Amino acid sequence: MRNSRCKWLAIILVSLLLGLTGACSIIKHQETRTAAKPEGTESQREVSGPEEQLLAEAEEALASGQYAQVLDIYKAQFDRKPQNQKIQAAARDALEEIKKKADEARIKNHYSLAMDRYLLLLKNYDYFYRVIPDLSFNSEEIEQCLKECRLGNYLAQIDQSLKAKKYEQASSLLLEALKTSPGEPRVKNQIERLLVELKSSGDQSLADLDFARAGECYSLAKKNWSKFKSYTGSLSFKLEDLDSAIRACSQQLTNRGLVEYRKGNLKGAISIWESILDFDPGNEQIKKAIETARAQLQEIKG
Repeated sequence: MRNSRCKWLAIILVSLLLGLTGACSIIKHQETRTAAKPEGTESQREVSGPEEQLLAEAEEALASGQYAQVLDIYKAQFDRKPQNQKIQAAARDALEEIKKKADEARIKNHYSLAMDRYLLLLKNYDYFYRVIPDLSFNSEEIEQCLKECRLGNYLAQIDQSLKAKKYEQASSLLLEALKTSPGEPRVKNQIERLLVELKSSGDQSLADLDFARAGECYSLAKKNWSKFKSYTGSLSFKLEDLDSAIRACSQQLTNRGLVEYRKGNLKGAISIWESILDFDPGNEQIKKAIETARAQLQEIKG
């Protein structure tokens, strides 16, 4: 009987010991998890801090091409913490990326887009150079890139104007291009192209007996010859050739007008002679002929 009781007591004690051991393991596991939790909370607090949030915002703006916003964020950070190396590194990367994107746009002939980016860099260069002196580019390089973009933009517009035969527009653009890039060979080539095209158009109209149109082309070529005189040395024709062609067109139209005048078609004669003044406004002989014909027409009307 006593042995049976001892056995039961032993079993009960073993069960109690096993239960206590399991409970201790659970408590230790919970303590471990509880102790690890503050570390995770601290990490989360670090990621979501004000500085990290602003840097993340700057990276997002950079990825979406909002470059002005990017630079404003970094300037605000530098005003608070000018020696912060983390901010310096992030800002340096952003500036280099903006310069890279500007270069890519310039190489692809997207000059307006490239100029916007270069201008933004140039506007903010002095500020960032004070805190990031080891940038891979300087303000002189940016200005040179801007100059190339402006010239490229002018040349593209000039080419479009010439293709559309908008010669006066092309002439104005050439003058502007010369102001920014005097002596530039590509501008010189376009000046020669303008004058050659005007002369060729005049010659073709003359061959088609369209003397009014021919006279206008020769006259415009002469006008541009005066504007770009120093760039005409390699042309195959001279200013005297244009003067001679203008006189020939004027004479042909004078004769046509006389034919109509002698027929009694005063209105027709006046219309033809007025077309001469469009390209030969200093022709006094034609001015007098028009005045005489108008007076006679008025007499007929009574």
